[in-house]
Amino acid sequence: MIKNIVFKIIYIFSLVFFFISPTSSENKIKIELQIGDEILTNIDFLNEKNYLISLNNSLKTLPKNQLKKISKDSLIREKIKKIELLKIFDLKKADKYSDQILVDFYKRLNFKNEEEFNAYLISYNLNISDIREKLKIETLWNEMIFKKYNSQIKIDKEKIKAKIKNQKKILKEYNLSEILFQLNSGEKLLDKYNLILKNIENSGFKNSANIFSISDSSKFGGEIGWVNQNQLNDNLLKEIENLNIDQITKPIQTGSGYLIIKLNNNREKEKELDFERTFKQMVTQEKNRQLNQFSLIYFNKIKQNIFISEK
Repeated sequence: MIKNIVFKIIYIFSLVFFFISPTSSENKIKIELQIGDEILTNIDFLNEKNYLISLNNSLKTLPKNQLKKISKDSLIREKIKKIELLKIFDLKKADKYSDQILVDFYKRLNFKNEEEFNAYLISYNLNISDIREKLKIETLWNEMIFKKYNSQIKIDKEKIKAKIKNQKKILKEYNLSEILFQLNSGEKLLDKYNLILKNIENSGFKNSANIFSISDSSKFGGEIGWVNQNQLNDNLLKEIENLNIDQITKPIQTGSGYLIIKLNNNREKEKELDFERTFKQMVTQEKNRQLNQFSLIYFNKIKQNIFISEK
């Protein structure tokens, strides 16, 4: 009953908008998708497309249908998370970290202050409040995952300590990007990998990350940034050490899918060892790795129970 009422309201609003606006198809509001009780229109798709392009400008080069699919998949992930979070949180009251999270976000995009970032957003018909809402959903989702799974995290602290003690004074650092993908029913690993490789060849690694990656880094074209060798597990480090700049690894199996890593750059730094600080960083890194795995597992679980319908 509630769903029918919502559809009627959207439909009436669409008619009103149609009669007061030019007849261009871009100005007509159309229902594109229903996720649970959430209704998404072509305007939502347009805003999401603008948001994703603002984070990765190279997406402009993709065909419209491919860009629409990326926007749709991104919206589906966000709305599913929001539906689950509303069972636990009052989103209107969950703003305690929003200012600092916003600062961290625009600094990652190399903006000096909020005014500069907002001016950039306006050029994409976006505003700060749009971004705050998205960041709030991601932050609360991470908080929920932490509360659910923190007790299940297992860390071999003695192994980490031994690794720190054996490290050299010259530390190697790697600038990395990633594509984390899963196999859908009937897909074969080699076929999926070759499909991704072909897409990388035609559209570049960044765009391919937006298309195929299920990691949160996909919004940034898969960019991870600079990581030192101590922050990488032994298997991953072994793969990366064998790469030349701009090369990518073969699929590396992880607990949440298959990982493709691209080496963007590397450098060596002389570093004085601060044992306690390094130990805490490595423990945090391992916690985050395991929490990301739990996050993907939980998301896939709840997605199966969410009603999704294209209109």
